[in-house]
Amino acid sequence: MRKINSRSFMILLMTLAFFAGLTYHTVNLVIHASQWVAEPTNSHLTDVDGLEFAGKIFDRNGVVLAQSIDKQRVYNEDEDIRKSCVHIVGDNSVNIATAVQTVYRSELTKYNFTFGLGLPDKLKKGINMTLTIDSRLQKAAFNALGDYKGAILMYNYKTGEILCIVSTPAYDPQDVPQDIETNEKYDGAYLNRALSASYPPGSTFKLVTAAASLKEIPDIEKSTYNCQGMDIVGEDQVTCYEPNGIVDIKEALAQSCNIFFAKLAVALGKEKMTSYAESMGFNSRISFDGITTASSIYDVKEANENQLGWSGVGQYTVLETPINMAMISAAIANGGTPVMPYFVSMIDGKLKNQTTLGNRMMEKEIADKLYAMMDYTVESNYGKSYVSDKLDVCAKTGTAEINSEGLAHAWVTGFCKDEDCPLAFAAIIEYGNYAYSVAIPIMKQVLDTAADIYKKS
Repeated sequence: MRKINSRSFMILLMTLAFFAGLTYHTVNLVIHASQWVAEPTNSHLTDVDGLEFAGKIFDRNGVVLAQSIDKQRVYNEDEDIRKSCVHIVGDNSVNIATAVQTVYRSELTKYNFTFGLGLPDKLKKGINMTLTIDSRLQKAAFNALGDYKGAILMYNYKTGEILCIVSTPAYDPQDVPQDIETNEKYDGAYLNRALSASYPPGSTFKLVTAAASLKEIPDIEKSTYNCQGMDIVGEDQVTCYEPNGIVDIKEALAQSCNIFFAKLAVALGKEKMTSYAESMGFNSRISFDGITTASSIYDVKEANENQLGWSGVGQYTVLETPINMAMISAAIANGGTPVMPYFVSMIDGKLKNQTTLGNRMMEKEIADKLYAMMDYTVESNYGKSYVSDKLDVCAKTGTAEINSEGLAHAWVTGFCKDEDCPLAFAAIIEYGNYAYSVAIPIMKQVLDTAADIYKKS
C-alpha cells in the first residue's frame, strides 16, 4: 500500500511539474514571441522580406530615414545621411544589434501572434517610428569623423533625447558592400561604437578621480604639487607629457597632470576609487530602448601601487564606453544626477519615452566644483573659440595610450552651458593620438552645427 501511495504521489508531482512547465512556456511564447522572431539567430525569418511592409522611421524633424515602397526597404536619398544613421536605423539584416530595425523589428513589421510573419499581404501594415536623432547632426558628425574609426554621441542633458549617435566605419544600407565581411576598411562596421565598445579613457577619467578626491581628501583644493614631468609612484615611474610646475587640483585637471592624479588615486586607495568609479557608471551596463550597452570597467583588485596610480589617470586596465562618458558630463552639468538617454521618441504615434533621472553620480557640491574646473580647463588650456565658435562649452580631453609604440586613442567629453543648447557629449577617435589636435576639432564641427540648428539668436 505504501509503495502504491508513494508512486501515486510521484506521478502527481510529475504531472503538476509538466503542466507548470507547459503553462510557463506558453505564457513566455505569448509574451515574447515577437521578440524571439527579431533575434539575430532567427535572421532567416527576418530578412528583407520581413521589412517589405514595415513602417516608416523618421528623425525628430520628420525626415524619412527608412520606408517600404513596392515591397522594398528604401532609405533616405542622401547617402551621407544613410551612412551616418545606419547604426541607429539598421539595414535589412539584423547584424547591427542596437539598431531599431533589429530591436523593434516585430513592431515595425506588425508581428501577429496568430500568423507570425506570415500575415496575409492585405492585412500587413507596419507601424511608424519617430527617433530623437537629428539627421543634420548625424551628417555633420559623420563628415567630421571622415576616415577615422570612432564614435560621437550627443544628448540633451535636460530631457535625455539623443540627438546624435554616429559610429564609424559605416556603410550604405541601400547598397551594402559585398566585401563588408572581409575588407579591413569595414572592420567592426556592424558595431555601434558609441554603445557597444569600450576604450581606455585616458585623462577623461580624471573627472572620476577628481570627484572622489574633492569628497574624500580634506583641503584637497589647497594642496599643491610641483610637477617636474616624472615622479616615482609605488615602485615605478609616472610621467607627464611635460613638466607642469606647481599645480593645485584645478590646474592639474586643466594641464592634465598625470602625476598629480596618480598620487590622488593612491591616497584614496583601491576601495574608495572603486566605489566612486562604480557610482559613476563603471562595472555596470546601461539599458534603455530595448538595448543594453557594453560595460565600463574599473578593476584594481590585483593592481600594485603604481598601477593603482595609473588607473587614476584612466590607464592600467580601465575601460569606458562613450555613452557612459557622456552621462558623466551630463551629471556634472545637472548637479550630480544624469538624465537617462534614449533615442526612440514615438511608436505608432504614441510617446515611447519620458524624461527619467538616472542614479546620482555625485553630490551637487562636487558636481558644481567639477563644472567650474571643466570650464576653467577650456578657458585656460584649450581656448573657448577652439572648442566652439558658437557655444559656451566645458570640456575635458583624454589621450589614452594603448601600446608601447605610443599609439593612442583621442577623447573629448563635456557639455554646453547655453540654456537653449543643453547638450552633453563624448567623442572617441581611434588612433587619433592627440586629443587636442584631433578630437576637439572634430567635435567642434558637430557643436557648431548644433548651435546653427538650436541656438536662439
